[in-house]
Amino acid sequence: MVSSARQAITCILLVIGAAVHIQAQTTTEKIASASISGKVTIKGKPAAGVTVLANELRQGMSSNMRPYRARTDQTGSYRITNIPAGTYEVSPITPALVPTNLPDSVVISEGEQLENIDLSLVPGGVITGKITDSEGEPIIGEPVSIMPIDEQLQSRFSSTLLSRLHSAGNSTDDRGVYRVFGLPPGKYKVSVGSSESGSRSSREYYKKTFYPSASDAAKATVIEVTEGSERNQVDIVLGRPVRTFRVVGRVVDETGRPMPNVEYGVGQRIDYGDSGSGSSSSRSGEATNANGEFRLENVTPGRYTIFTVAPEGSDVPAASVSFEVVDRDLTDLLIKLIKGSSLSGVVVLDGNERPLTMLSRLRIWAAVESTDSTFTNHPSSRVGEDGTFRIDGVRSGLARLSLASSDNRKQFEIVRVERNGRPQSETINVKEREQVAGIRVIVKYVKLTGGIRGQVKVENGELPPASQLSLSLWPLDENLERKRTSSIPEPKLDARGRFFMEGLAAGTYEMSVYVYPPGPPGRTRTFDVKTQNVTVTDDTVTEVTLIIKPQPDPN
Repeated sequence: MVSSARQAITCILLVIGAAVHIQAQTTTEKIASASISGKVTIKGKPAAGVTVLANELRQGMSSNMRPYRARTDQTGSYRITNIPAGTYEVSPITPALVPTNLPDSVVISEGEQLENIDLSLVPGGVITGKITDSEGEPIIGEPVSIMPIDEQLQSRFSSTLLSRLHSAGNSTDDRGVYRVFGLPPGKYKVSVGSSESGSRSSREYYKKTFYPSASDAAKATVIEVTEGSERNQVDIVLGRPVRTFRVVGRVVDETGRPMPNVEYGVGQRIDYGDSGSGSSSSRSGEATNANGEFRLENVTPGRYTIFTVAPEGSDVPAASVSFEVVDRDLTDLLIKLIKGSSLSGVVVLDGNERPLTMLSRLRIWAAVESTDSTFTNHPSSRVGEDGTFRIDGVRSGLARLSLASSDNRKQFEIVRVERNGRPQSETINVKEREQVAGIRVIVKYVKLTGGIRGQVKVENGELPPASQLSLSLWPLDENLERKRTSSIPEPKLDARGRFFMEGLAAGTYEMSVYVYPPGPPGRTRTFDVKTQNVTVTDDTVTEVTLIIKPQPDPN
C-alpha cells in the first residue's frame, strides 16, 4: 500500500514509525452510560428546539443503525445521554440548514462525558431549474441527482444529508421544474436520467445527461453553491428517449418438460475495461408461469444472466443462461435443470469425538466456483443435532465449504476437512451426479467478544495540513501470516484520532497506520508505517496507542 515517494512531496516525506502501547484491558460488555453534549447555533445565535442525532456506526454497516437523540434548549444546548461505548455520527435534523463543522464521527468510551461537540448551522444553498425534452416539452416526475465533486465535502457531511442530494424526492413537477434546497456550500454537478442498464418501469428511458447537455461527466458545468445562495435556470435538455426491450424464455427439466413455479432472478454484467468485468446488484423473487416461462419487461441494452433459485433441500441445483440485449426483443432463451450432486457427512468440534447440540444452530454451505460473477450457486444444509448434514443440489465443480451461525456473537471456523479419514484440500472436486459421502468437518468455536480501542497521536507536532490518517486491521494465523480472507472493515478514526473496533475474535491482529499526504487531486499516495501486532482476548477491550513520528525527506 506504499506508493512511490519520488512523485510525491518535494520537501518532506512522512516516513512513519509507530510505537504501540497496550494498556490494561477492560470488559467488552457495553453499558449505556456515556453522553455527548454541545451547542447548536445559527449564525452564532442559539438554536432552540433542534433535534440532534447520534447514529451508531457499526463495522461494515452504514449509519442509522441505532440513533440516540436530544433536543436543544433555549440556550441551544443539547445532551444525548445513556449512550453505549462505540462510534457515532452526530448530525442535526434541519432540512433547510446545513452544519459548517459537522465531524465525520466521534468515538466514545464507556462512561465518557464527551463535551463541546458543537454544531454551527447556516442557511443551505438552492439549485433549481427545468428539465425538458428535445422539443421543449417538460419532463414530469424525473429524478434529479445533485452530487458534490469534492471528496472532502462528501466526507465532511453526514451520510443522511448526502443521500438526500440524489434521492427520488428531488423530482420534477408537472412543469418539469425541480428545486433542491439545503445544500452545503461547495461545488456540484447536476444530472438527470440513468446510465445504468437494468429493468425499467416503462418502454422508454432517458440516458444520463449532465448540466447543461453533456453525456460525459467530465464535460459537465460545475455549479458553485454558497451560504444561502440560489442558483436558478440550471436547465437540462434531454435527447430522445431510449427504447427498452422484452426478454422471454423457458425453464425445463432434463426431458424438456416445462417447470412451473420456479423462482428466478436476474443479474447484470458490467465491463470495467482493462480491469475486466463484474456484476451489479441482482434481484429475484419472480417465478415461472404454468408453462415454465419467465418474462422480463422494459430491459435496457446490456449483458445479463438469468438464474434459477433452488429451494432448500432440492436435488436440482440452480442453473443460468447469459445473454445480451442490443436492439431487439429476445424470446427464445432456455434454462435446463439437471439433477445435481450431494455432499454429506458430519460436523464435529475439534478435540471432541461426539458432536455437540450447539452445532445444530449452524448452517453449512457449499460454494461452487463459477466463471460468471453474476451467478452464484451456494446450496446449504442445516446441521442436525447429531452433527450430520446433507447438501443436495450441488453443481459439478470445485466446492468450498463454509459455516454460518444464527448467533451473530458466535462463530465457528473450519479447522480441516476429511473424507473417509483422509485430509482434503481447501476445495472438494464434485463430479456430475456424484454422491460425496463420508465428509468430516472439524470446527472450532470462536467468540466474537473482543475489541480494540485506542488513539493515533503525532509525536513532535502535527501532520501537514490536508493530510489524512487511516488504519488497517488484519487477522493473523498461528504462523503470524495474514489470513487468506478477512471481513474486517477499516477501523474508523474520529477527529481526535480515536478508534474503536468490537465484535473481534480472540487472536493476533496486524494493525497499521497510513498517511495520505496533501497533493494534486486524483493522485493516491500513501506512506506506510511499520506494522504492530495486537493481541485480542475474549470478553476484553485492548487499549492501544499508535504514535506517528514524521521525519525529514531523505531525498
